[in-house]
Amino acid sequence: MGSFERNPSGYTPPSMIPDAGGLTPQLTARTSISHVSSLDYRNKQLALLGPMRPQPTKIWKRKFVKLMVVGDSGLGKTTLISALLSKPGEQLQVHDGTNTPLNQFLKDPDSLITRVTWKDEQDKVVWVFRVQDTPGYGDDQDISLHINMIVKHINQQNTKWLEMESAKDRCIDLIDVEDPRVDVCLYCLPPHRLRQNDIRYMAELSKHVPIIPVIMKADTMTIHEAQRFRQEVVNRLQNPALSGIRGKIEMFQFSPSTMERAGLPSSAAMSIPPFVVIASNDINQAALQDDPPTFWPERSYKWGTAEAFNPDHSDLLFLRSLLMAEALEEVSVQKRQRYEDWRQKHLATPFFVGLRRRLVRFVMWTALPAAAVVWAANNGFDQERMKESLRSTGRRIKGKVTGKQDQAPAQPGGAEQAESAAAAALREAETAILAAEQAQQAALEELHKKKQQQHQPQKKKGWFGV
Repeated sequence: MGSFERNPSGYTPPSMIPDAGGLTPQLTARTSISHVSSLDYRNKQLALLGPMRPQPTKIWKRKFVKLMVVGDSGLGKTTLISALLSKPGEQLQVHDGTNTPLNQFLKDPDSLITRVTWKDEQDKVVWVFRVQDTPGYGDDQDISLHINMIVKHINQQNTKWLEMESAKDRCIDLIDVEDPRVDVCLYCLPPHRLRQNDIRYMAELSKHVPIIPVIMKADTMTIHEAQRFRQEVVNRLQNPALSGIRGKIEMFQFSPSTMERAGLPSSAAMSIPPFVVIASNDINQAALQDDPPTFWPERSYKWGTAEAFNPDHSDLLFLRSLLMAEALEEVSVQKRQRYEDWRQKHLATPFFVGLRRRLVRFVMWTALPAAAVVWAANNGFDQERMKESLRSTGRRIKGKVTGKQDQAPAQPGGAEQAESAAAAALREAETAILAAEQAQQAALEELHKKKQQQHQPQKKKGWFGV
């Protein structure tokens, strides 16, 4: 077995530490030697003695993201969800909400959720990504019912999380619980024309959840039409110019660094969102045979092919990169900040509700007793009769207590309990009599003062008021 000379000061330079073939230093590491090579083990030991702090061992954890898709019927919301989440060789089951009634959605919104999970090996995170489809509003002219339905659903998810936070019987950390709150909303717009219903819908939703406008069916527009319509949407969001809508409609704002990581050029990042996208259920089969296989949806026409993930044809690749990779943490942070604002407002007592409570307490405990005393004094309420009534009530209470005690079988200490109960009842009656006497006396004195003031003769004033 090898050996080495130790420094008298107790410090051994790294160059003197032998490798695994010699004497192993008496140090411990988080990873056993049997699981790593001798070189890795030696590097770990040296890292503990070096100027840099060691990297802690990470443990697996889960993070949740919930995306909501809202818009008119027939725009391809379900197809968009499939294009965002699918990968080669996977038959993704997307739950379509086109024919789902509104009441059914409110009863069971989870039936329209599409869920995918994947692992981030570097950060030890299991991402749980859920997309909530919603019924389209179709040909309805009044979309207030649909707006209220979606807003109610968003608030219900926040309330559900708040109840889990404050539950007395909660025995696990909320980091391990699936988060029902909505992170962001994709609002699907039809091409060519921005309708007032869509503007009102986005204006109301933006008060409760950040929205990302998405212009669907971009292959029905020319390049110049798509550019003009994109700018029109941006302008109308900045200035809706509709009655009942004040200020601009807030969109989810990605940071410039996030947009750059997603591959968006700086010239295009200024006008995105809205995203102009193409989605399709037709997959290029030749791309699936490549090594590695590629998921490549496209729409074929006689004049050519519109490719969903081609940046020259559609913004879908950028949107997928942002929502599933580059902006995940950014979306989660904004969700937590927005929830704290909602929680503070939800738990705060409204001013008028608090005022009403204070008024009720004042009327019940101050105004009504005072009015009763004044009424009794003005109507000549007999003090002696009130005393006699209270005394008779005390005697009846005592008689009932003693009568029950006489009929009941004798028990040890029963007589003493009956007498103590009767004495307590009498004391309460005497206290009530004393309080009534004091209140009546105060009322009589006040009434006497008023009568004296009324009978006092008034002095006649002279010409100069004296």
